[in-house]
Amino acid sequence: MHRILLVGGGTAGHVEPALAVANWLLANRDDLSCEFIGTKSGIEQDLVPAAGLKLHTILKTPLPRKLNLRLLFWPFQLAVAIVQAAKILRSADLVIGFGGYVSAPCYIATRILGTKLIIHEANAIPGWANKLGAKFANENLIAFKSSTSFGGKWSRAKLVGMPIRSEIFEISNMGKSDRSALWTQTYRDLDLDRTKPTIFIFGGSLGAQTLNSAVAGAISVLLEKGFNIIHGVGSKNELPKARPGYVPLAYISDMANMYIASDLVISRGGAVTCAELDAANSYALIVPLPIGNGEQSANAADLIAKGAAQICSNSEFTSEWLISNIDQLISKAEEWNAMRAPSTQKPAAQSIGEIILQSLGKSA
Repeated sequence: MHRILLVGGGTAGHVEPALAVANWLLANRDDLSCEFIGTKSGIEQDLVPAAGLKLHTILKTPLPRKLNLRLLFWPFQLAVAIVQAAKILRSADLVIGFGGYVSAPCYIATRILGTKLIIHEANAIPGWANKLGAKFANENLIAFKSSTSFGGKWSRAKLVGMPIRSEIFEISNMGKSDRSALWTQTYRDLDLDRTKPTIFIFGGSLGAQTLNSAVAGAISVLLEKGFNIIHGVGSKNELPKARPGYVPLAYISDMANMYIASDLVISRGGAVTCAELDAANSYALIVPLPIGNGEQSANAADLIAKGAAQICSNSEFTSEWLISNIDQLISKAEEWNAMRAPSTQKPAAQSIGEIILQSLGKSA
């Protein structure tokens, strides 16, 4: 029995791709087990047990971005996390890292123990933990071709795409009658008028204050214009009051149905979100999160290039901007929806799963 440990945490963007890979592996082989390493404060606390996987936790050790007292204590915290990770990894056959705060200690532990390591970089611009791990990983996998431009081992990384939930991957190949049936059922469940154009707005699993504030200021005008609004406000935010045509949701578990039911999506530019938009062939306005190294703008580049998205900076995206631009956005979305073609992608979870099985010395 092969013991595989998946590493990633903090947000759904790190956890859900790992779970997609685990699900593929467990569905295709009965001689391996999959476990997860995360932290006590991330969304993995909910998602991993719900997926039926064992969750191990280690100390959360985010790298401080400024010179302060936290930076002085960080090396000691990292050392503790490495020791914790090493104890968990001791009998593992393979570690698969998906980035995030929890990954760096686990990568270092694999180096110390000599455990096989495969890294998957979800963003177009690699994060610091994966940059570290890539130096000694047995295999580096990427979701965006542009990641090869960073040189070194990245130039030889395998392009596999982003692991996403199978039900979302299957949307673009769904027959018209099946799609229409799900569309109708979703509108019935949400008590929405199917004859009205629908805007689906969400800021990820934790929500996005900028998006939420813009919606709050524009909602009355948008409803007067005859739009339906499905609004994922995030699990950490107060849920606004529902009204006819406006459905606020704390957390969205059935993303596939939301993509099917919407004419226009407004979202952040996380790697998973961009991959889901691409797989679902949805038209989107991307409002990149203005932190990090600019990866969210880079993640959206392929969608923009093929005409499936527009971009608006976080500072520009206000209720006034949304009201002024919504008509042209809906017009562009309707044009795209009328011409979109089925996806030709191969499921990334399958591609990564096959690489993992090869690494274990077994054929897929």
